[in-house]
Amino acid sequence: QVQEWKNEGSKRYMCTGRPGWLTVSLRVGKYKKIHKNIMINLMDVLEVDSERRIVRVEPLVTMGQLTAHLNPMGWTIPVVPELDDLTVGGLIMGTGIESSSHIYGLFQHTCVAYELVLADGSLVRCSPTENSDLFYAVPWSCGTLGFLVAAEIKMIPAKKYVKIHYEPVRGLQKICEKFTEESKKKENSFVEGLVYSLEEAVIMTGVLTDEAEQSKINRIGNYYKPWFFKHVEKYLKADRTGIEYIPSRHYYHRHTRSIFWELQ
Repeated sequence: QVQEWKNEGSKRYMCTGRPGWLTVSLRVGKYKKIHKNIMINLMDVLEVDSERRIVRVEPLVTMGQLTAHLNPMGWTIPVVPELDDLTVGGLIMGTGIESSSHIYGLFQHTCVAYELVLADGSLVRCSPTENSDLFYAVPWSCGTLGFLVAAEIKMIPAKKYVKIHYEPVRGLQKICEKFTEESKKKENSFVEGLVYSLEEAVIMTGVLTDEAEQSKINRIGNYYKPWFFKHVEKYLKADRTGIEYIPSRHYYHRHTRSIFWELQ
């Protein structure tokens, strides 16, 4: 498609042909009506290399798809942005963050290589040791440097549950201090804060585990369960701490069902 664009004289800008209704956004990309649309229907998990602890995927692989593929194999990726439909390409070309980022950084920091088609039609692989200038420029570039066609991402061993500790905190200063304090603790696999007002929040810390108290297991992703942010709010209203064990994949996608209502 890029070669075709070149043969046509390279007169228009190129952009991905993915329609707006497929994205996790309310934005209407009017520019797509006048630019050369390049269709990148690449949505497969290409390879799981257990020895290197690397998964190679195409750019339209989603977080929901990736965890569904890796978790039964005993693997996960270090940073799993929590909405099912977020794509690898979007999280690289834009950015991605999650409650494990205090350990692993942004989504881009878990990637070890990218493959791109450049404007001259060439296919280029880049990594910290190969075309490194391109590798470090790709994140946050919003597709301006080339079309991403594959990425290699680190894997870590998965566990069955995330043991979550809920703690209500009041006062803006105390909220900031508590979040900072928990983020510095290496034993916390996850740190998250849900802020319900300028002075009220619930700080959650999580640890990956294979063991769980059966009476405290909460499959929060089941369709009949309350939205996660409303469930967490109960601890704030009751002014009490609590501990639960959430199945790992339910935890990874805990905000998927409620995200647009959560904006309230």
